Amino acid sequence: MGFLEDRVAAEMATWGGFKAAGLDAKKISENLARPPKPDMGDLAFATFRFAKEAGVKPPELAAKLIEGAETGGMVAEVDAAGPYVNLHLDHESVISDVLAEVEKHSAGALPQDWRFGDSDSGHGKTLCIDLSSPNIAKPLAVHHLRSTMIGYSIKKIRESQGWRVVGINHLGDWGTGFGKLIAGIKKYFPDVAERAKSDEKPLGDMTVQELNETYARFNKEAKENEDIALAGKDEFAVLERYIEALMDRPEAGEGDLLDAMAREGGQVNFRIWQHARDISLAEFERMYSHLGLSFRLWPVIEEAHKKLLKDEPAAFYRDHCIYVGESYYVTAEDLCRRLINDAVESRVAVEDEGALVIFTHGKGKAPLILVKNDGATSYHARDMAAALYRKRHWELDEMTYVVGGEQKLHFDQLFKALKELGHDWADHCSHTDFGLMLFQQPDGKWAKSSTRKGTAIMLEDLLDEAIAAVRDIIAEKNPELAADASMREHVAHAVGVGAVVFNDLKNGRRNNVKFDWDAVLDFQGESGPYMQMQYVRMLSVTEKFRETYGEPVFENGDPDRLGLDEEWRIVQSLAAFPDVVAKASAEFEPSIVARHLVELAGLTSSWWTATKDTRIVGDDEGLSLARLRLVNAIRKVLGRGLTLLGMELVERM
Repeated sequence: MGFLEDRVAAEMATWGGFKAAGLDAKKISENLARPPKPDMGDLAFATFRFAKEAGVKPPELAAKLIEGAETGGMVAEVDAAGPYVNLHLDHESVISDVLAEVEKHSAGALPQDWRFGDSDSGHGKTLCIDLSSPNIAKPLAVHHLRSTMIGYSIKKIRESQGWRVVGINHLGDWGTGFGKLIAGIKKYFPDVAERAKSDEKPLGDMTVQELNETYARFNKEAKENEDIALAGKDEFAVLERYIEALMDRPEAGEGDLLDAMAREGGQVNFRIWQHARDISLAEFERMYSHLGLSFRLWPVIEEAHKKLLKDEPAAFYRDHCIYVGESYYVTAEDLCRRLINDAVESRVAVEDEGALVIFTHGKGKAPLILVKNDGATSYHARDMAAALYRKRHWELDEMTYVVGGEQKLHFDQLFKALKELGHDWADHCSHTDFGLMLFQQPDGKWAKSSTRKGTAIMLEDLLDEAIAAVRDIIAEKNPELAADASMREHVAHAVGVGAVVFNDLKNGRRNNVKFDWDAVLDFQGESGPYMQMQYVRMLSVTEKFRETYGEPVFENGDPDRLGLDEEWRIVQSLAAFPDVVAKASAEFEPSIVARHLVELAGLTSSWWTATKDTRIVGDDEGLSLARLRLVNAIRKVLGRGLTLLGMELVERM
């Protein structure tokens, strides 16, 4: 529970009835909850579990627990109602404590200084989180948004609870599909293959879109012509053999096998693959910066980031995620071959129809494939190698994969195969699944976008459209802001991107999300723009006070002046925020934070309405300062919550 429940529980633990029952503050706090109706009290303690242990009826235990209860601190009144002990709190005392607690942990002027809701419960623990994970040679599409932002928000929420979180972008940059890409490039752009004999950047100025079109064209032909399909497999086999030769060479540039592989086209294929990867990474970087994320290629070679990783590793992992492609476990770390050898030697893996497999769910079910019947490693093998590397290198306590729900079987097989190889830490690996993002079709039905069907929506197009829409709204609603080009673009970007992100994260991750532009950009509903607007509105209230009474000293605001029911409900919502963040962290569920922020914003809106006659900043300076103190606490909690969701705050709209 939160700090408020802990303090109330500490008081209750001193009461004679609770002492006699052997109930300490920890047990009491864990069993406190908010009653369904306000008139029942502010908190309630359920006796069912303890009554069963004591061999008495719950109502009987509830009555005994309140005998001799000494109220007068945070608890003003207490009564037994059937199996519950209902608590009516002293509002003035609670409001004072909650505001002081928010201010204590949000003392700085900048959002990065606000830490209300943080804890050190995860201190000394490491989580590796697999997020985004696109395939190279393809532009980021809208379906990548869910994995990216759900994963990034989980990273930030876990970090707020004291964890070290290593965010890993597991790039799809290996496999037969890249053999098809190489074969397609050689077929449609023969000059590229010729350049690749001597040029390390043979693709010239080709874009990710052109690479994707090349792959799609070749793949379509391969489905109609078996010889073309085999050409793709052959090109990948050449690439993989060349990489194996590179790893086996005694010294750089030496070895007959390496020379032979180069003559067979291995070096050409490697250069085409490497340049396609570089082009893709540059495109990904541009899009991730759009979303406010930073990824560094692993191993880190840029001097500034390398120094940061060495000197301040906590800061590096907090500020950056890392790219580690599937190829790393084949080209740099020889984990795939070692893994396969271990699986064979331990007899966990067996040969089946020319492939090397592990029957994780029995021979009647689809197996996990380590080596395909054409001799190429599978993505199963590379995922297992990646898991082993992460455990070894980062000594992780937990690992989770933020991947769509349709991959459930894959991760069930992955974790089971790791356990069969003796890696019991696989029990601490999980699949953080999520639903689909749906778009309304011309026939009115909702469906996911599909690259295969040609209906894929590019992430850049989606974000650009959101930013443009906000820019138009600014021009219409705030000409003064629109006239400041730099600020206009900053606000349009933050609010537009934030609108798309919040629309995703306010929904439970397992739910399918309907993308409706009207709802996404609504400045009145449960939307990102509405949340941003509430935050900005609170800044304007502070400015109003400053103009009327001078610079506010928030701590001088008297909480005893906050007597409205709306104010009490807001304080309860503020007090619950640390518990909300802790729950979101435990469940890998950002929507728990998002929904709480929606509730807080709604309560604040009701308060604006309730004070329309006296106003937040009115003629009574003392009342105005007390209310401004509450506004300041709301702003900092709301701001902290939005940043945990990966949104950028603005000060004008």
